[in-house]
Amino acid sequence: MDILRNSIITLLTIISISSVASSTPIDSTWDLLHVVENRDGERFLGMMSESVRTQIESSYQQLRELVATNPGLAETLLRESGTGLTTWDLEWMNADDFVSRMLEGVYLPPLENIISEEASMRGRNADVLFTWHSGYSLSIQFSWEESSWKITGSPVLNQLFQGYSTRRRT
Repeated sequence: MDILRNSIITLLTIISISSVASSTPIDSTWDLLHVVENRDGERFLGMMSESVRTQIESSYQQLRELVATNPGLAETLLRESGTGLTTWDLEWMNADDFVSRMLEGVYLPPLENIISEEASMRGRNADVLFTWHSGYSLSIQFSWEESSWKITGSPVLNQLFQGYSTRRRT
């Protein structure tokens, strides 16, 4: 019985190690593109580094608080986002729902038109560049956290969420 148990533990360890080892920043970028394509806010936030996730959730919470203190400004911010969200919508959403709605405004060319994938790594950090046939490109920065590649930055990420920092506008 101990031999069987030890064999199973060894097999599970090998499977776990190989699945972690096969996850590369390029694999994580593909995962991100599919998450964006599916507008999955929960998985999107799960792919962010702790600091980025906290920043996005904090911006969302500030926006919700702004609805209570200055609904006119909140409505203006939402209108400028182009998402079609209203202050009433925010009352019934959580951060995952909000991010899903924000992802609806992201345009990505068809994934099958990607012609190059490049990754450069420095220790626990990586920069990835995907380029489409049309010339469109997407760069993403990663760091190794919580046993996976987590997103630490991207120009697209900045575009999506920078307008919701109410500290600059109030």
